[in-house]
Amino acid sequence: MRGWPFTASWVLFVLSAALAVARADIPLPDRDTDAQTGGLAKTVDLGPIEPLPPVDRVSSEAGAGRLPEGVTVTTEVTRLEPVQRETFLVTQTILDPARRLRDVEVHRPEGEGIDARPIVVTRDTVEIDGRLVERRRYRWAVQPLRGGDLRLDFHRINFEVVGSAQSEYAFVPVARRLAVTELPAYLPTYLPVTPELVFKAAEVGPLVAGEPGNWQFWIRGEGLSAAALTRLISAQLVAPPGLRLSEPAVHALPRSDEEAAIETSSLLTRTWQVDITLLPSTEAGADGRRRARLPALRIPYIDPRAASPGAALSYARLDAREVSWQAEAAVRWFERLKAALSWLFAGVVGLVALVVLGRLGRRRWHAWRARRAARQRLLACTDSLALRRQLLAELRALPQPVWPATAERLAARGAPPNWLAALASLESACFGGQTLSAAAFDAVRHTVVTELPRPWFR
Repeated sequence: MRGWPFTASWVLFVLSAALAVARADIPLPDRDTDAQTGGLAKTVDLGPIEPLPPVDRVSSEAGAGRLPEGVTVTTEVTRLEPVQRETFLVTQTILDPARRLRDVEVHRPEGEGIDARPIVVTRDTVEIDGRLVERRRYRWAVQPLRGGDLRLDFHRINFEVVGSAQSEYAFVPVARRLAVTELPAYLPTYLPVTPELVFKAAEVGPLVAGEPGNWQFWIRGEGLSAAALTRLISAQLVAPPGLRLSEPAVHALPRSDEEAAIETSSLLTRTWQVDITLLPSTEAGADGRRRARLPALRIPYIDPRAASPGAALSYARLDAREVSWQAEAAVRWFERLKAALSWLFAGVVGLVALVVLGRLGRRRWHAWRARRAARQRLLACTDSLALRRQLLAELRALPQPVWPATAERLAARGAPPNWLAALASLESACFGGQTLSAAAFDAVRHTVVTELPRPWFR
């Protein structure tokens, strides 16, 4: 037990050292600088730093102040001669080869007639000359709001290093001179200034009469804003007959991790989603049908890469498209019922027609069979008397018998003249005392058999 105080002190010392290492990469809150607190960690006042005169270089490591050992600050400006309201990229890169930095305080650039918006802040480790270097990057979208000579200033950067409780380092990057091309004064200030403005795919969801639908499309470009896009699109939203259009709802889509890692000015390009609510009428459109034509859209913009920016406008276009919508649920139910009844009626008519045709076909088939059997029986007769008796029997067996079988009755029933002449020859041979030769009998029998009327058997 006598060694316990020494052992406990040693353990507490080791734990304190470990916690200090663990806190090295964690930004600390602002320390209390009030002398009345009695705190030992007070911020050292480095005093004002006199900035360097502005330069017109795209990339520079120059600046005034004091940097931690090994730390470099590089400031890059993508455009030194921008067009008024053109958006360009400004990047501040801080390299820390020795990993001495615990915290860095960086502010957006500023200047009279200049607007700056933060884009993304990244912190990673890169390999430079075979060494792993900690890199911090701060990116801003900067826009000159007026023409002429402007000055882009950078705020003071304060550094806190590991192992020091006091802020002993500060740095002011060198400012930039900007020669801004002024746009014609007659151009509206809400016109986008971008090298390119394009519409991406447009989609229209299913539409139902009396129910809201959605018309959605995307616009991609630089220096865009929700207010400008809303104003430009709203002015062109003329509702077609049978369709109501809402005001556009515009919002920027978030950048993906891949886009945030891009090292070029394409970081300035954003995709904006536009949603317009469509309300189809319960009545038909202009042509009496449930369809309408969405208006074409044409968004003007100023190309800063043109020879004379603003002298002529460029346009992004979205073609007009036709949309159709379904009727209300009750109307659709009635239309389905009407269609079902139509199909049912057509089915009943078809069934009746099929039955009638079937019966007619069956009767014709039976008539054909009966006539064929009668002809076979007549052909089997070998003399005139037998042929006459069989013919009379066939006439009495018809569906509508012919009796007595006189020439007048047979002619009234539609017997052909050749058949009646053959029947007269047969009567003469049987009762007139005339004898038919074999050839003459065959001719008479052939005529009687082949000319036997078909309708008599139906």
